[in-house]
Amino acid sequence: MKVNFFCLLLVVTFCYSNIYSQKCKVSNDPFSNERIVSFDFNNKVVYYEIKNEVVKFEIIFNYWGERNYIFEDNKDFLFKLKNGKTIVLKSTNESHPKVEQISTTSQGPFPTIGGFSSSESFTAYSFIFNLTKDEVIEFSNSDVTIIRIPETGSDEFSDLEAKGRTKRKTKAIKKGAKCILSYIDN
Repeated sequence: MKVNFFCLLLVVTFCYSNIYSQKCKVSNDPFSNERIVSFDFNNKVVYYEIKNEVVKFEIIFNYWGERNYIFEDNKDFLFKLKNGKTIVLKSTNESHPKVEQISTTSQGPFPTIGGFSSSESFTAYSFIFNLTKDEVIEFSNSDVTIIRIPETGSDEFSDLEAKGRTKRKTKAIKKGAKCILSYIDN
């Protein structure tokens, strides 16, 4: 009986790790036949790509409320690492707003009696950066603890600590960097 339980536990652990692990995907461009290596976390919330020997890093940040602001390229983003280092990246793209709605429903103790729903909006912006090999190495070696992002329409900024959703994002930054690093210069 112990052997069967151990085997079942091993199979479940293996399946679970395969479902939730994200690995780099290797493909070829259909027109140039050039190799493309990519890492995608949650539909490009965090995305890495190597193509033409350039490492592209893309990340999505959400701003509360509806915003109608276009970020120009060359915006500074700061990534504070656990090891004390700071990586400063400049965006290479113009980022346009994408307004999305979040609907939440709260039911009382009895689902058929009342409850309420609310809807909040946020604006998503996607930013793209080109990374050097050294930056990929830094991201792969240390956790990101704080990300400083520009605010819309001003010279102000916001600091996002690695908590909640941002923590998942920072873990994906490190995991993706480790994955991509194994393909650089290969």
